[in-house]
Amino acid sequence: MVTGVSVPAAQVQAPANPPYTLKTEPADLTSVRNGDPVRITLSGLPAGATAKLLICPKDVPDNLLKRNVFKPPFPPEHSLDVRVSSYCGEFNDELVGARVEIVNVERKRSSTSGDIVFDFSMPLGSLKPQFVPMDPLYTSYVKNNFFPWADNPEVVDPGTGAKTRRQFSFKCDEKNPCTFALRISAPNSAGQFVSWADDAIKFTPARPDIGVQGCKGSGQNTLNASMPERLGRTAVTWNQALCAPTEAEQPANIVSETEDAGLTAFDKGTSDLAITGSGGVLAGQAVRDRQYVPVGVNAAVVAAVGWSPTDLDDSGGRLNAKFTGGMRFTRDELANMFTKGGQDPAASGRGGIFRNDSALVGRNPALSAMDAGNELTTPIIRAGVLNSTSFFGVTGEGGPGTVPLTLSKVLSETAAAGWVFPSKGKDYFGELDGKSPGVISDLNALDPGRFSINNVDAKTGQLAVRKTVNEAVAGSGAGCAGGCMNWVITDLATARAYGWAPVAIPDGKGNFVRPTDESLALAANAMKVGEDGTLQVGTATKDGAYPLTFVEYMVAPVNPLIDATCKPMPEKQAQLRKFVNFAAGYGQGQGASGMPRLTPGLAATAIERAAKIGTGTAKEACQEREEAKNPPPAGGTGATPVANSSLTGPAGGPGSTAGTSGTAAAMGPAPAATSTPESVLAAKNLAESITIPKFAGAGVLGALIPLVALVILATLPSATAYVAAGRPVPRWLTVALAGIGAAFAMLFGLLRRKPAGGAA
Repeated sequence: MVTGVSVPAAQVQAPANPPYTLKTEPADLTSVRNGDPVRITLSGLPAGATAKLLICPKDVPDNLLKRNVFKPPFPPEHSLDVRVSSYCGEFNDELVGARVEIVNVERKRSSTSGDIVFDFSMPLGSLKPQFVPMDPLYTSYVKNNFFPWADNPEVVDPGTGAKTRRQFSFKCDEKNPCTFALRISAPNSAGQFVSWADDAIKFTPARPDIGVQGCKGSGQNTLNASMPERLGRTAVTWNQALCAPTEAEQPANIVSETEDAGLTAFDKGTSDLAITGSGGVLAGQAVRDRQYVPVGVNAAVVAAVGWSPTDLDDSGGRLNAKFTGGMRFTRDELANMFTKGGQDPAASGRGGIFRNDSALVGRNPALSAMDAGNELTTPIIRAGVLNSTSFFGVTGEGGPGTVPLTLSKVLSETAAAGWVFPSKGKDYFGELDGKSPGVISDLNALDPGRFSINNVDAKTGQLAVRKTVNEAVAGSGAGCAGGCMNWVITDLATARAYGWAPVAIPDGKGNFVRPTDESLALAANAMKVGEDGTLQVGTATKDGAYPLTFVEYMVAPVNPLIDATCKPMPEKQAQLRKFVNFAAGYGQGQGASGMPRLTPGLAATAIERAAKIGTGTAKEACQEREEAKNPPPAGGTGATPVANSSLTGPAGGPGSTAGTSGTAAAMGPAPAATSTPESVLAAKNLAESITIPKFAGAGVLGALIPLVALVILATLPSATAYVAAGRPVPRWLTVALAGIGAAFAMLFGLLRRKPAGGAA
């Protein structure tokens, strides 16, 4: 308020700050996970406006004194702009173990949209301890005649003699809300540049751990659920929907494991259910009778993570923007990218696909706009190499999984010429030097030698992958001045959760297709069904279908859950039934990662298969558990280690000896009389599903004889193997053989009879 001056207020007040609006994505920042994408947009500011983002306590302290050329008096300083600049400094994020790159980086207004945009990852951590010169409690000044207000004396540690003084810091986590403050500069209505601060945006970050909130916790009926990380968020949502409203015990304890480990844990009974995207392909054994219940549609993707100068600021300068989509890769380009090494992208590295004259760069404006200053270094920032020692342009999770299985199957079959390692010597690729890696289940297989050329830098866990691409996610620093890009091999649900942009690849007709809910549904409806009833990855060739689609299956036991004494557990069984039915039904679309829903056909399949869970007997469950503890070796046993010939070598087909021991390879092919894991699995499925028809007469003999002969050929070697090993024949094989014996007794009885009107 102005007093003592008899003039209109408008003549003595400075023009007001220009109006503007703030928008955050997501709108609610009270529980966004550490590392998840956040966008803040300032709209409505005039041309020439700029802004900086800072991280502050929820309530910015108001304890400053005004600077007065270091002379008393020192009146209070209540300006929010000065307080923000004093208390909100370098912030360290726990996720990446480094400072938040976006802090205090000036962003300019876009001449195209008129907006100032901040794209970054949700931080969680603490302010680096610092002195606040004009705060008496945290000042670095010594109390004297010039600074009589200073109240931060040195403290001497009596043990070490170390001298310390208070420094200001704060935390941002689930218990400590914080503020995204903006320091804005823009011309006002009088054309004068003014600066001010805005502290309206509050946030409360959550740790990225997989944890269920609002429930009682694990109880005696809580299920152990093995699953890959990509399903963790969705499983948390399913849990919370079931138990949080009533604060009941948690339905499922989420055990993060690779798919092969999870399937083995399920088979041995350590886990009550498991998640896989490829049926039994990655299973090491398959003793426990199971149902594969569809619970979601997902896909393997190659995601672009980075920034490109695709916009201009108000002065006409190039303005980097976070890349959000629209990249197109051929299958040959992907194959070369993953097999030709990360070094020297301006020449043969990454297959040369990132050079200025390449078809890929010409096809994708975001890549062609990137410019590091010369034709040698520009391909480097496109390929993902941010400095001279880091060749991590392509990364992804290590360990067996459906994502590398799906990607490699499609590329090995449809881009065979590019899916070949260079000839660099056995130190790099061993026996695969100059050959194809074939179909693989682990990204680490793309760097098999002693000397890595960084085809793919496979990391253990999503957290490690996110740390690796952090610089490209932040898009700041000298390494990203002309744009920068990293590439992540992951799944669609994870890419959506982290704001990474999946590239489009050609469908069966050569049209570029992005992984969307619609293109995944088309693929799911066109994929082939395997022997275990699951959709086979890499078999979607329909026009408009995304070719790297796969279905997420919840693996659940047919026989009931039992305790240590082989007694049924009805309450836990009910929990299992409720959890599976919810995931396949009402839980659709509730996944935090945005995983596409089941198609109508898959939803119907889920209902049918879920109804079969727990329909067996406790006796069968007990026998399975004992057998699964020490399953017989591969090569003709009822324990059925699940084999996949396409995962055994560069040829990717049957008969390959790569990946087997020298002794096994030297033995040659197995005798024809010995069953294989595939034949045993087929025999088991056949024995459990076949019903021997009633013998109404000789008219059925022509159909019956080949059928019974088939079952005998498949099952007899299995029984022989059990007896030779001194182990009891499993129930399914006993039932099958008993049925076969009865059938043959009836069959030969009929043959010995004299049919009416005919000879004996």
